Amino acid sequence: MAIFDEVVSRVKDVAETAGKKTGELVEIGKVRIRIAELRREIAGAHEGLGRLLYDSRKSGEDVTDMIDACVEHIAALYEDLEELEMRVMESKNAVRCNGCGALNENTAQFCNQCGTKLD
Repeated sequence: MAIFDEVVSRVKDVAETAGKKTGELVEIGKVRIRIAELRREIAGAHEGLGRLLYDSRKSGEDVTDMIDACVEHIAALYEDLEELEMRVMESKNAVRCNGCGALNENTAQFCNQCGTKLD
């Protein structure tokens, strides 16, 4: 009976581990979807900023405050994007560059930001 109990215990452990891994994969999938949404939003914000700048130059209207607000909004979107990309990289056991601090995939030999050789 002890062998049966041990087998049941191991099966439960495997099932728990599989459940956790599945949950992690679902979470990373959601993060990747949000990353794609943020990239589209950033592209749209850049387009809107360009349109605003063009229209203001064409009309001669001073929209400096609006431009500043757009730039701040885009910067915040980039911060959100970087945070989410770090979460994905951390889930892959990413390696941090000693040169610039950027996260790189654990299979990378050189930093994707600065080119420093990774340990």
